[in-house]
Amino acid sequence: MKKIVFMLLLSLGLFYVQELQALETDDPFEIPASVSTTLIDSNLFTRVEDLTIYDQPTVDLTNFVEVLDNDRFTMYVNPNGLALRVLNKDTGYYWASDVVNISDYELTGAWIRRINSAITIDFLNESNITVTSSMIQRRSNESADSSYEVNGDEILFHVDFAIEMIRLDYTVKLTEEGFEIKVLRETIEEYGPNRLLKLYLYEFFGTVNSDDIPGYFFIPSGNGALVRFTPSSAISNVYRARFYGSDKYRVGSSPETLLNYPVFGVVHGVNQNGMLVEVKEGAEYAEYLYTPPTYQTTFHSQNALFLMRENHVQPLSATENITIYESEIKDYNPTLSFTILEGDDANYIGFAKTYKENLVERGILDESYAPDGVGMHVDVLMKEYEKGLLFKKNFVMTSFGDLKEINRDLVERGVTNIHYTLRGYNRGGYSDRSYDNYKLDRSIGSPDDVKDLDVSYYYDPTIKLSYRKSMPSESLKMVNRRQYSISRSRGEYFEYLVDLNVIEDHFSQAYETLNNRGGIALDGISNELNSNETMTRTEVMGVYNDMFTERMPMYRPDYYNLSHASKVYMNLIYHNRSRFFTDSVPFEQILLSGYMELYSQFLNFSPNIHVDVLKVIEYGINPAFLITYRPSHLLSRSISKDLYATYYGNLDTYMVETYEKVNEALQDVMGHEIIWREVISSGVVRVDYDNGMSIYVNYTNQIVTTEGIIINPLDAVVKG
Repeated sequence: MKKIVFMLLLSLGLFYVQELQALETDDPFEIPASVSTTLIDSNLFTRVEDLTIYDQPTVDLTNFVEVLDNDRFTMYVNPNGLALRVLNKDTGYYWASDVVNISDYELTGAWIRRINSAITIDFLNESNITVTSSMIQRRSNESADSSYEVNGDEILFHVDFAIEMIRLDYTVKLTEEGFEIKVLRETIEEYGPNRLLKLYLYEFFGTVNSDDIPGYFFIPSGNGALVRFTPSSAISNVYRARFYGSDKYRVGSSPETLLNYPVFGVVHGVNQNGMLVEVKEGAEYAEYLYTPPTYQTTFHSQNALFLMRENHVQPLSATENITIYESEIKDYNPTLSFTILEGDDANYIGFAKTYKENLVERGILDESYAPDGVGMHVDVLMKEYEKGLLFKKNFVMTSFGDLKEINRDLVERGVTNIHYTLRGYNRGGYSDRSYDNYKLDRSIGSPDDVKDLDVSYYYDPTIKLSYRKSMPSESLKMVNRRQYSISRSRGEYFEYLVDLNVIEDHFSQAYETLNNRGGIALDGISNELNSNETMTRTEVMGVYNDMFTERMPMYRPDYYNLSHASKVYMNLIYHNRSRFFTDSVPFEQILLSGYMELYSQFLNFSPNIHVDVLKVIEYGINPAFLITYRPSHLLSRSISKDLYATYYGNLDTYMVETYEKVNEALQDVMGHEIIWREVISSGVVRVDYDNGMSIYVNYTNQIVTTEGIIINPLDAVVKG
């Protein structure tokens, strides 16, 4: 008994010492005086465009038959393999699903047959071995049988992989914008022992050998990425990225290679010929593939791979696993929509503007949600705990009264239009948050102190944290019957993923409660798409549509939730930093400009603060910070220890100066659409808006004079 009392007193004594340490301040918040030229030349920036005119060699249409025609395009098909070529009548340019003049290149017979095939499949044979098969085979009698029928502006293709005993139909429709390819799920038939796993559909559209064509592939990673056509690559294997991220019901952990939007693009000659591809149906079951010129051939290629059956690894023992595939083919029609662009639209800017028009037509984007001025997002951590010897050690990082004082200080110093989101307001603090723990912790004071502020309450119902290893019953049970969990802080804490059925049962009450309190700011289900035992990914998107009856602020919403967002928090200003990307481009910011209020990642965690503030200005978005009233070193032994630079006492001046700089640059363009962007020279960019205003940004350490404008180092200038 004496030993227990002693340990209690020791624990309380240590806590008191920690309380005394709270009176100390964090290290000063330092801002670098210059930026490295190496950073400007990296793939985190956009290169100066190569505007070399590309003259396409004569296209031999021998073996091709004209099948469809309208005012803008003519389509041809090769009956042997069903390769397509599409002529843009306005430019005279041919887009090919095969390789024009393929005999000029050193390719193996297997690659030639695959390139000339409309469809390649992966299937599981009787021996449970995965086999890949293209329509055209070495022996002609082993090739897939095919035929087609033309009906108005559409072709119906019939393909029978007779050796594999799998058949399907698909349609190709010619439109005024381009063409659409759709595989008809109801026609897929497995009339033998083999089981269809994956479908590669016209996977070589836009393929380029080495650097034969000036241009690039566009990939919607983060805010946007380019891969320019060069003879080499930083990778030697195929890059794979899942649209909307991995399904955690099936995959315990995977690299962060998600794509937020179901699109990709190709440019052949910048400002000459471009093509935007949208995965119109089935993106939730599709992967983006990029094949570099260092993998088996000298060609750059990209395509969408459709998963018709998914698998999972089932442990049989501590040392043995088995791979199990779904019994039935997924119920969707794999569909790709190709929009052909030319001139000033044949670039990533044109891709964003074109896709924006589509999203407006679908009602996903609504200009009534455009910002009406420069604002600032301030995310506030209120309470946290760390694991103690016997009990949790709770500490308040920001009370409601503290926030009132912070707001008064910011307003007095000229910062207006502040949107606060509060996290850690719940009982037990931030790391005790969960789908059903959103009642206010009494220790943080009264919300009446901030009743006149624009306040929303952070809500992520997908995560449950604990320092106990025992898994909560509401956690997601994966397909292999294990519950989803991640070890954090070297095993001191555990993160569990909550099943959507549980979230669905509690969301309406949480939404009502937090809205009545001031508002909700949604994370987790805004960008997570995980199936479960009773729901497919498609059905999960339907559940989201039913749950989200009104628009609300969301953290990093993926495409499928964009129609439910009123503001976007944590808007990414870089791609995911894959080393083979050659450029970072603001595709998402151009796409959403004039229609959505965007707020940056938290700038106080930026390793290149000057640069990222300039990115905020260049991209036309609002700044954001995550702060605490008390010093952030108090978090050093908590699960929030990564929040290392949150102390308002160190950040206040920087926050005010950042707001002033952003407001000065963007006050006349915020809420308007970006219509053009040009990299004038390395590190110097001009962005044009639909109201005639332009923003010039200089990322270099030198004074720059361009187009009659003088721009100081690490600065921006407005012209209009």
